[in-house]
Amino acid sequence: MISPRAIALLTLCLCMLWLSSAAAKGPVILNVTVPPGQWKALKLRNLPKGAFVAVEIESSGDITVAFVDTSDYEKLPHPKRPLMLGKVEKRLAFSVSIPAAGNYFVVLTNHRSRGPQEVKLTVSAARGSVEQKEAADKILRTFERQLHRIFVFDPFPIGVEKCGVPKAFAVTSGIVLCAEYVYHLYDTINDKEKTKDALSFSLFHEVGHILLAKWNYPFSASKEVADEFATVLMVMLNQKERAAGAAGYIVDNPSVANAMMKLFQDERHPLSVQRAQQVLRWVKDPQLARKWQKVLVPHMQTPLLKRLLRQPTVWTDLPLVEKELKARGQTAPKYQKGVPSKVRWDFLELDPSCSGTFQL
Repeated sequence: MISPRAIALLTLCLCMLWLSSAAAKGPVILNVTVPPGQWKALKLRNLPKGAFVAVEIESSGDITVAFVDTSDYEKLPHPKRPLMLGKVEKRLAFSVSIPAAGNYFVVLTNHRSRGPQEVKLTVSAARGSVEQKEAADKILRTFERQLHRIFVFDPFPIGVEKCGVPKAFAVTSGIVLCAEYVYHLYDTINDKEKTKDALSFSLFHEVGHILLAKWNYPFSASKEVADEFATVLMVMLNQKERAAGAAGYIVDNPSVANAMMKLFQDERHPLSVQRAQQVLRWVKDPQLARKWQKVLVPHMQTPLLKRLLRQPTVWTDLPLVEKELKARGQTAPKYQKGVPSKVRWDFLELDPSCSGTFQL
């Protein structure tokens, strides 16, 4: 039998990724003209070791960008070890992790064009640390263990990594949350609770893609299908307010949504305004979670099915649960037919091992 604490789940753990408003800086926006054959630089003063810096560049034509420390800045125009060196063709976004405390420079060079280039430079910075990454990894490992206590599926990797670019998740066979997403999401939203709402929905969305693919569900790659799956799970797990909060913020702040889409270059995360409007409609649908039981019940762990039969929720499909248990050769426990439990699915308690902080 799974104990109440063993089924503590998902967003409850994510809520421990505390965010501090004092540590995020920016964004700084600079409009500059770079004459042909010249370079110009933006100085970033006193960056701490481990900080993340996100840079977005929009240019009227081709230029070269370099991110360098003071030593390489003094060697311009021939830096030896730039942290980043690339070509901008209209637009480029990247993120770097600061290896040592000090001053750094974003250098824009116009050596390809015969005319001046107009450049818009947007820079934001946020603190990070090894300890914070380790704390987040611990939280997500707990997330994975708890997920296995709910559903049956083949294991997949899950954790936090520095991705080098401002996007939500690395492209892997599992769920790898980019540390840059956590830091810069808060820097954009600038509200701890709303940021946790957005992170929660993003994580459930990725769970949807992976689990549906493992279960051979049609259109598992569709972001709209994953949005619906995420909404269903959050409703089932008493995280309805988080889902509504993530979607409602985007609908109410379309300019912020557009800014995040530009920064993260990720069509899945965060939500677009159109997708957020659909999530709000799903959240208000009292039948949505029940409609998905045909997909979810065959993949639920047996102890969970037995508990749902004894203590049905408003979304529990009792005949379907009983049928699945019989198919597994299990004796179905007795239940009071037709009377859903008025008690919350209260085995959603925070697992004591789900702890730690993830402060900026």
